[in-house]
Amino acid sequence: MRRMCVMSQQDSAQVIWENPARRGIAMADVQSEVAFGRAAASFDVHESDYLVLVSERVSTMEAMAFRFPQSSDFEDFVKKVVRTKAAYRDRDGSVATYPRPQVMAWDDYRHHEDVGCLRKLWTLSSQASKKRMDRLAGEDSELRAKVTLTLAQELEDRAIEAGMPPPVNDRERPSLHTLTKVQGTFGPGGSFQHIPWEAYINMDTENRLRRAGKLPKDKKEVIVGDENLELRSKELEIGETNKIEDPLALHDVMQLRARAFQMMDVCGFNVASEYGGKFISLLRAPTPVGMRAPTMNEVRQTDREIMGEILKWVGKGRGSMESGLTHYARNPDEALWKMMSQQPESLPDQGIERAVKQSSRGDDGSEGKRASVKKRPRTPDREEDHERNPRYCLVCRKRHEPRCAFPPEWRREQKERKKARAAQARAKKAANNRPSKEGKEGRDGK
Repeated sequence: MRRMCVMSQQDSAQVIWENPARRGIAMADVQSEVAFGRAAASFDVHESDYLVLVSERVSTMEAMAFRFPQSSDFEDFVKKVVRTKAAYRDRDGSVATYPRPQVMAWDDYRHHEDVGCLRKLWTLSSQASKKRMDRLAGEDSELRAKVTLTLAQELEDRAIEAGMPPPVNDRERPSLHTLTKVQGTFGPGGSFQHIPWEAYINMDTENRLRRAGKLPKDKKEVIVGDENLELRSKELEIGETNKIEDPLALHDVMQLRARAFQMMDVCGFNVASEYGGKFISLLRAPTPVGMRAPTMNEVRQTDREIMGEILKWVGKGRGSMESGLTHYARNPDEALWKMMSQQPESLPDQGIERAVKQSSRGDDGSEGKRASVKKRPRTPDREEDHERNPRYCLVCRKRHEPRCAFPPEWRREQKERKKARAAQARAKKAANNRPSKEGKEGRDGK
């Protein structure tokens, strides 16, 4: 590959400038510096031109797309900056620039192959950033971009520089599924909803599930739009994780959540770790005789209520996640901590959620019992159904088809008979009640 050399490897986020045909190049991460460097290498961008972009703080596709929204803006930048400067990287890894000894005329330089390579990089950055914005602006969270391994490594390096302790192994490292979940919750257009504990899994668990073929892949679903059909990916939850039921597993989850929050710039690692440690200390506190420690269900409900209260304000743009967690971690007298206090042994578990009573009516509003009754299926043609099962004839008191026609004055006679039967019933009832009254009067006279 022409004009490409191996760059400094002191910083793990730096690009190893090599032949892109020898390795797979992922160019989907618009916020990744590594992906931007690989894209530049794959388009044969001159190393000096790439370093000039980096020195001007254009180190990601997103930065290039939004700093130069129009093609004319990028052409003007190339004319005034890239054409007049050159750059190289020192042994310590820093980028140094210097004026070019000979500056080509713009009419000649604009048609140079190096400028064409830069235009390829700008076009890719513009289209990838636009696609990301479309995903973030979509109504469905399933369209949002996922965190890739390259971006996760960069986020981890930045978090370590910000004060997060480096993970010892993959068991202490948040998985890509977890980071994507946090990004979709707290990112632009996020849902700002509480994430269950079981959604925080480490990288080791995710890799084992992937090797075992138990990691669910995104399913494609067809969405009917206003004008055309769209094929979208539907995100699935990982259902092979264990339920958090002991303090040790809770400690691991709290640490994973703290690392994920730091990596996705939700809040600092120390703040989230202090908040999670509050639950562990209350669980392991010594209990007097006749008292019990909080149950895991009570811990889960307390954490859910506190996170829900904080997210309610963060979602409105009032306050931050870090200030909310700091407040609750350092104020144990808050009302939401009441369930975490020690309770008498006879007191039942307060964290068990009550079962939701289902309505006795069906979806159509009919009674549940009526809906469960099996009815004889009817055929679309009612005449065929009546031939198979003849109806009852009111005239001859038999079942046959077709039924007999009503004779003249038949309905009026039926009404008169009904009235006569009712009158007889009333007279019989009165006759039965009369002797009992006479007997009562006789007893009263005696």
